[in-house]
Amino acid sequence: MFVALGVAFGWNYKKGLGVFCALPKMLGDDYQVVLVGTDEKVESELPNDVISIHSTQNMEQLAELYSTADVFVNPTREDNYPTVNMEALACGTPVITFNTGGCSEIIDDSNGIVMQQDDLDALIDGIVTICEKNGRADSLKKRYNL
Repeated sequence: MFVALGVAFGWNYKKGLGVFCALPKMLGDDYQVVLVGTDEKVESELPNDVISIHSTQNMEQLAELYSTADVFVNPTREDNYPTVNMEALACGTPVITFNTGGCSEIIDDSNGIVMQQDDLDALIDGIVTICEKNGRADSLKKRYNL
């Protein structure tokens, strides 16, 4: 199973919450979508097959989550220079993001994919391509039951 991770503080439309709600159906059973930084309100909007992890201040846990993921997905519609992209890359996790704000500043062919905002077909293709090319080890996935 591949893990597609999203991390944000204050999940909403601009951060791509609706995209993450659509991902499980679009990706199918070989993928697990995990969101970090949620709360009870966000959880009430998520499909049952999305794993929700509330905000964490534990940097080791966050680094483990980034490192566990096969791909970091950042479908933000408005972001100046997202630190979450940098955090994912620092953990060796490829990033897929929309070409909004400063999202594309540090992403190139060696570490991820940038696509047009709201192009969900390209987003799905990118997730599948990266996961099939760079699948991660299962040791941390087992720890989090992913």
